[in-house]
Order: sequence, then C-alpha cells, then structure tokens
Amino acid sequence: MVRPGNSQRSRASQVAQAYRAANEVVSGAMSMAVCVGGGYWVDKKFGWSPFLTICGACLGFAMAGLSLRRLLLRLDAESENKKRRAAETGRGSQE
Repeated sequence: MVRPGNSQRSRASQVAQAYRAANEVVSGAMSMAVCVGGGYWVDKKFGWSPFLTICGACLGFAMAGLSLRRLLLRLDAESENKKRRAAETGRGSQE
C-alpha cells in the first residue's frame, strides 16, 4: 500500500535532485564566466591583450568540464542504483 506521504516525499526528492543538478550546471557556467572575466580584466589592466583571456577561458572550460563530469557520474550512479533496486524488488516478489 502506498501512503500519500510517500508520494509527496518522492516528489520532493525529485525536485531536490533537479535543483541539485541545476546548481551543478550553473556552478560550471559561473566558473567559466569568472575565469574568462578575470582573464579579460587582468589583460586590460596590464595590456596583455588576448593572452590571459585565453588562459582564463581554458581554465574555465576545464573547471566547467570537471563540474559536468561530476554531475554525469553522480546521475549515472543514481541510475544504476535505481536499476539494481528494481531488479532486487522484482526478484524478491518472485521468490
């Protein structure tokens, strides 16, 4: 029997997971923007026109890539756990 509280808890959990994923994506985008912006600002300050902006972009891409990789690994692990739990639940009801 499914209780109404379980349904609401499940929905809240899904929303929390969506917010967590969105936070990780925005975090990667912000790291990209901050690195490029910082490189541009230092370029303008010292007159090294494109060099530090390009370095900032490379650093930002690396940081954003790591953030997105971490997100994908977490989502993959959660998916595997759901599949494993579903398979265990299916076997338990057949026995």
